[in-house]
Amino acid sequence: MDYPVSCTIGLGSNTPDREFQINQAIDHICGYLTKCSVSTVYESEAYNGKDAPYLNAVVHGLSPVGSAALIKFLKDWESLQGRTRVSSEEGVVPIDLDLVIFDSRILRPKDFERHYFNKGYRELLANGAFQEE
Repeated sequence: MDYPVSCTIGLGSNTPDREFQINQAIDHICGYLTKCSVSTVYESEAYNGKDAPYLNAVVHGLSPVGSAALIKFLKDWESLQGRTRVSSEEGVVPIDLDLVIFDSRILRPKDFERHYFNKGYRELLANGAFQEE
């Protein structure tokens, strides 16, 4: 596979510092990708209907590495920001970074269909983020 490859990442946070978490993650991701496009940051209810509301965003760009390496990059950032299995089970998510689309393939179909991803994804589509691929 030739690199760079297009990718689309969903971001979410539901902690009291969620705006800081999202903005810091956007900076981190866009420092790694090229041709980075970012949706606005928006609030959505927790998918399970009981946890604190999330701030979400979607980032699209070109990855210099394969999907496995990119996922590792994202999960390492989650861990660095304090995300653990226990915190997630308790409904506290400092940052959630999911590689939803890679090389025009939907890797996470359930996320692709959910409102918390679709709002930002549709915004990026409307703004032409995918036209040069």
